[in-house]
Parts: sequence; structure tokens; C-alpha cells
Amino acid sequence: MPRARLIFLLLSLFAFGATAEPRPASLRLCTEDMDSPPWRSQNGPSLSLQMLKSAAQKTNIKLEIREMAWVRCLSEVQNNQIDGVFEISFKPERLRIGVYPMKGDAADPALRMHLDGYSLYRLKGSKLEWDGQSLSHLDGAVGAQTGFSVIAQLQALGAPVDDSSRNPEQNLNKLLARRIGALALPTLTGDSLLASNPVYRDRVEKVGPDLVAKPYYLIFSHNFADGHPKLTRQFWEAIAQTRESPEYRKALQDALRQLNR
Repeated sequence: MPRARLIFLLLSLFAFGATAEPRPASLRLCTEDMDSPPWRSQNGPSLSLQMLKSAAQKTNIKLEIREMAWVRCLSEVQNNQIDGVFEISFKPERLRIGVYPMKGDAADPALRMHLDGYSLYRLKGSKLEWDGQSLSHLDGAVGAQTGFSVIAQLQALGAPVDDSSRNPEQNLNKLLARRIGALALPTLTGDSLLASNPVYRDRVEKVGPDLVAKPYYLIFSHNFADGHPKLTRQFWEAIAQTRESPEYRKALQDALRQLNR
């Protein structure tokens, strides 16, 4: 082999080795260990899991999902003990936890997993009002799940918050027992619980417009994103492709129809 060609091949191999991205054995993600219909459910549609499995197939990566308390999940991602967390909304202070698909100073909604939000629930007959700007006639604290982003919004509205429970049904039972004056829940979760349980449906109602509606994301730990930037981007793009696919859109429509029965 001519010496010049040998040198060219060696340089090419060196350049490839210097730029090749290491491939992890698997992608380890965590999420909260509570049902959140229709995104995650033990006895119904689990659209987030369907989406992530599709993205894993598109990017040819083995997927491992662990369920745990939300606060612990965030802590393990921030400490680089696990590769990422999914179904998390964007808050600037959460950038210390992990890496979002960014566009400018905020997360890029084009690379979201889904849209959801929070609504306020009250006992039927309560005088509580929510007009989209302010709360009035609140009698007691507003319940919210431990570590959820809606807590800061409620506090900004001047409402006392009881975030001692991370279980949505426990919070609904607090509301029935009048231990809290209102309850903030993810909208689809709250609506599903009311629709499926006649005790809740007969005594609890949603009040006013949504507290907030926003996109939710998969974020990666800083170590994972720094070590696998190409795979990180590819996985976000695979999520977006799945979200817009006819198969996923149909599954979402079917799941929402089922929740509203």
C-alpha cells in the first residue's frame, strides 16, 4: 500500500475514533410511581410508555423505566444516578436537575411529549371561585401533590398549600373530609378520577378555567447529555415523530374518549 494512502487511512481512523459517540448499554429513565391517566396507568392506556418505547425502537436503544417517588426521581437525575426523567414541565430552576430540549431561554414545545395542565377542584356547594386570575372564598389550604410545579403557582396566588401527600386519591379524600379547601390536580388525572369513582363524582367538581396548561418533556441528566449529545437529540426527535404519527394520534383520541365516558 502506498505510504501516502496508509497515512490517509490512519488519519481517517483517528478522526473517526475521536468523534465517535460512545453507545450506552441502555437508557435508564424514571417517573413517578403513581398513575397519571392517560399517560401512565396500571389499568388503562399508558401513552407515555407507548411513546418512549417507540422512540427507543427508532434510536435502537434498550429502555429501562423505574418508578419511584417524584422527589426521589428528580434527585437521582440531578445526581446523575439515572439517565433521565419524563413527564416534567419546564421551569428555569429545573435546569440544574437536567437538560431540556431548549429553544432560546425555554424548552422547545416542538420536542415535547404531550400537553397537559392543572385544574382546581372543589366540593359541590363550596363558594370557592377561580376566574383565571385570582382565587376568592377559599376556606382552607389548597392541596397539591408533593414536589409538583403547580405549588409555586398556588403560592404566587397567595393560597396556603398542603403538599404533604403525593397521592391524588389521598388528596381527594382530604377534600371530602374538608381537611383542605380545594385541590389542584393534573387535569386529565382529576377528570379521570371523577369519571371513574361515583363517590368523587357526586361530591367534587372542577371549578373555573384550567390553572395552567403546558407542555411536558423528557429531560436527560447532565452527565448523559454531555456524554451522548447525538443520542440525546435523536431521542427527542424520535419522541416528536411518534407524537405526530397517525398511530399515536389515534391512541390518544381513543384514550381521551375512554377517560370521558
